Amino acid sequence: MKIRALIVLLVLAGAMAAGAAHAAASGGETSVYQVWFERGGKLWVSKRVQPETTAPARAAMQSLLLGPNIAEANAGVHTLVPEGTGLLGLSVANGTATVDLSPSFGTGGGPASVRMRLAQVAYTLTQFAGIDRVRLEVNGRVVWTLTGDGVPVPQPLTRAKFAGLLPTIAVWNPAIGSHLSGSVRVTGTADVFEASLHVRILSQSGAVLARANVLASCGTGCRGGYTVLVPYTVSGTQLGTVIVSDDDTDGNGVPQHQVRVPVVLTP
Repeated sequence: MKIRALIVLLVLAGAMAAGAAHAAASGGETSVYQVWFERGGKLWVSKRVQPETTAPARAAMQSLLLGPNIAEANAGVHTLVPEGTGLLGLSVANGTATVDLSPSFGTGGGPASVRMRLAQVAYTLTQFAGIDRVRLEVNGRVVWTLTGDGVPVPQPLTRAKFAGLLPTIAVWNPAIGSHLSGSVRVTGTADVFEASLHVRILSQSGAVLARANVLASCGTGCRGGYTVLVPYTVSGTQLGTVIVSDDDTDGNGVPQHQVRVPVVLTP
């Protein structure tokens, strides 16, 4: 299983490198944006990189509808957006993005599923400057309920309406499947006690290769950003894991809040 996982991550790393090479060949400029999925019942932020686009919001929505990549899916990342949902239209005016999705978006699932898929759309689109809220349309009409159960849609969609779906610790970088070389800059946001966070890099065997401590810009009741550069040493290419945790532990000293990001470690 580990060999298969390593192959998957190496293939993904190769694809990422190929994408970067393509961008370089076309002038070197790239667009980097977030796509929000679900992992462990909470929102999960993923990164996408592509040759520069003048319509990043549309690109982000299209990536959302494509769903997690192979490495993300193997790491337990899912989407609650129903398969087959298409993007019919997207426009932005006065801080509101109006997104029109195909009827598949309103099918299947109960309140929890609907709430998560709405949150995915809201967080994916409101990452961009000039978009504060989202008006959802399905097949050209503003909708106030979804699915046969009539689950309410809180129009307009904003991040504040779905803040409860954010994980205690969110990791923006590294992305799942990243091909690291000698060090990694770990970044994200967190709402943890006294803003204290701990980063560990594990080898394929589970040995701790490196540790670092970092403080988020805000903590204990507010969400703040964090970033720390962590160097490590390995003798050969292998699967690895970046773990970000806080000080809240159970009776056995195991962190109550931790995020595990599978990566490929290289010397």
